[in-house]
Amino acid sequence: MTINDELKQLPEKPGVYTMIDSLGNIVYVGKAKNLKNRVTQYFQNQKDRAPKVTEMIRHIHTLKYSVTDTELDAFIEECRLIKEIKPRYNSQMKNDKKYSYMKIPAERYPKVLIVNEKAEDGALYFGPFTSPQRVETALQYLKDFYPIRKCSTPGLVKRRNGCLYLQLGTCLGVCTGRVSPEEYQELIEKIRQLLNGKERAAIQELSTCMDTAIETLKFEKAAQYSEYLIGIRHVIAKQRLVQASSRNRKVLAVEVIDRELAKLFLIKGNKIIYRKIFNIGTAGISELRQTLTQSIREQFGPENRDLVRLAQHDIDEAQIIYSYLKKNRSRMPSFWIPTTQLKGEPARLEATVLKIINQISKKFSNK
Repeated sequence: MTINDELKQLPEKPGVYTMIDSLGNIVYVGKAKNLKNRVTQYFQNQKDRAPKVTEMIRHIHTLKYSVTDTELDAFIEECRLIKEIKPRYNSQMKNDKKYSYMKIPAERYPKVLIVNEKAEDGALYFGPFTSPQRVETALQYLKDFYPIRKCSTPGLVKRRNGCLYLQLGTCLGVCTGRVSPEEYQELIEKIRQLLNGKERAAIQELSTCMDTAIETLKFEKAAQYSEYLIGIRHVIAKQRLVQASSRNRKVLAVEVIDRELAKLFLIKGNKIIYRKIFNIGTAGISELRQTLTQSIREQFGPENRDLVRLAQHDIDEAQIIYSYLKKNRSRMPSFWIPTTQLKGEPARLEATVLKIINQISKKFSNK
């Protein structure tokens, strides 16, 4: 059977597909909302196709696929397969800047860096972040508002008058040899507190700078401060998600399948601990409320509480799942279930469940 024959057999359903070379090796794994549409695109004559995609296609001998109930199921399965198999072209074709980290190396006078991968090197990492542009803007803000080291002088060679950054007032002047490690680490600690969302005064100062620039008709400067605010708020918000992930954050997600069916997902940390298809068309509000409440309490209740903190790679996976849900929230609404609602606040849990039902109902009414 040729590739063209296999393409004709692809269903118009969500699922996961694998590209296989002549030696039987899986060279690429992908997911699709519509398998037929997505996979067929690879084999159409596209002038603007990336060279790496063209190279991969030349190596494809056959393909396999598996149908899933929903796109979220396909995404979770894709993540599992990539982690397990580590296909060649998933590594080569991924956008290296899809997930970015801010890194503070374990040095006496560290710079703040943006990297695409984490290493076991004792450095302090923040992220992963899903918007490289926002992260770069946040880093520029740190460079402008905090006198951290910016030069890359090997070995921090001493200079009597310092570098240009010192003369501009944007660096403490580590290269002069007159800045102690303790003084510099105090500066780094302020940045750490800021990125963890614990230094609100800095955000207020930036907001004030923007207002002042507007009042004095310095609109370009005001626009720059506005971009800084967006960037740093993005980083702080994502970092809070990471911190929540480390505590096995509990999330409920729902994806509509058709006019009758929807699928419920209960996610704890980076694990899907429960998923079930239920019929919205035949279930009344009362029945649906009871089903959701019972499922949440059974799967997330105190008796199932996991006090073990996640490892860093698990936190990264959880963050990727949460970012995916946030990006697609218009199609698959998701809700955080706070621990307080599971233990001593049944009224709040009931309110959350009703909110979930209302959103699910809206999705069905639009079908």
